[in-house]
Amino acid sequence: MDGETNVCIRDGHNYKFPLGVNDLLLSMLKHDDSKNYCFQLNVSGKIIGFKLTDYHKYPVASYPECEKESVIQSIHNHFLDVFGNSMEYYWQVRLWHWPQEAFIPFLPKLKNVSFCVGMYLDGDFADVKNFDKFFSLSPVLKTIQLSVNAKTEPLSPESKFYDTESIHIHTPQFNGPDYLRHFRGKHIGLYCNRYEKSDLIDLVNRWKSGEAFQNLEYLWISVVCYENRFPNRILNEIGAKYINATKQPPTHTVLQRFDWNRKNDTTEPIRSHAYVVRDSDNRAASVQIQDDSFSFGVWDKTEEKFLRMVE
Repeated sequence: MDGETNVCIRDGHNYKFPLGVNDLLLSMLKHDDSKNYCFQLNVSGKIIGFKLTDYHKYPVASYPECEKESVIQSIHNHFLDVFGNSMEYYWQVRLWHWPQEAFIPFLPKLKNVSFCVGMYLDGDFADVKNFDKFFSLSPVLKTIQLSVNAKTEPLSPESKFYDTESIHIHTPQFNGPDYLRHFRGKHIGLYCNRYEKSDLIDLVNRWKSGEAFQNLEYLWISVVCYENRFPNRILNEIGAKYINATKQPPTHTVLQRFDWNRKNDTTEPIRSHAYVVRDSDNRAASVQIQDDSFSFGVWDKTEEKFLRMVE
């Protein structure tokens, strides 16, 4: 239902969306008449009204709009008391065409919660001021899955968008701003119409110098435009080093962070004889070009330890 916030509990293999009824513990729903409830409970020090109906097979917390955040915080604090801080808590939301009068969605300030958002960049969000306002008012997100359906202006380099731990961007129709340049998180994937060779070289050189991407673990770019494929000579232009061709290179994979529904999966493996080294700490990163894609995987190892893995 519109405006309904659901609380569910899952096992490690049950991350489907949308939710099934059997997943749900309770829901929270705004009502104009806050007294329209069946019973009241003291939840973490706040009195909250609940109702049970034939439509809802689980309790529904009823609240006026002005108390929305405090109700959600109280219920979440109760679950922290029950399950403890060792549990993983996720706030998952998908944004399609948001109504004009409410284009800034609501993400509450909660303890021990990772926020995962899937969104379309179009409509109100095509205005970069609205898009950036959403991130400025929200907690730092763990994951963003972004489908770009409209042309837009660049975000500010200081935008909290770039602090997100993992971002996957799908923009095969539009040549938009360079979403990679100011990224400060760990994983980023870009499926786009084109990505300029000069921008790719600059990206790698900024990582090598330690100027940017200090937290980066994995990067992947795939282009649609046939004329914009990545030539192998880029490896020489970024100063790549090479493992002996007769040797088997190590395979780079890490737990993927792009999709919260596949949280136990790994990234696509990078098996490449080419690698680069960061000046500041001698950290190695595997680089791989496969015609229409570029992959970059950072090892938690110095060049010397990385080369010891070569078979």
